[in-house]
Amino acid sequence: MKIKLDQAMLDALKKAGHIPPDVQKEIDAVRPERGVLDLRLSDDEAMELAELLQWHVRTDPATGKPTPETAPYADVIRRIEEAQL
Repeated sequence: MKIKLDQAMLDALKKAGHIPPDVQKEIDAVRPERGVLDLRLSDDEAMELAELLQWHVRTDPATGKPTPETAPYADVIRRIEEAQL
């Protein structure tokens, strides 16, 4: 599966902790192709990453939305869900 990322999402993924080595290898392999950042994962790897990132997402109690620091993780999760459809 291909997950389209923006630079903020890729930067956040590179900072996330506890990423399994097989998924980390795919994150490290992302290179811009014609201005697009595609993360290529198997369905299992994508599910694994989404579940892991859910632990990193924090919400602002006032708004109920992800904090600015964790919004890129929430965006990656959303893009994974969209790619699975």
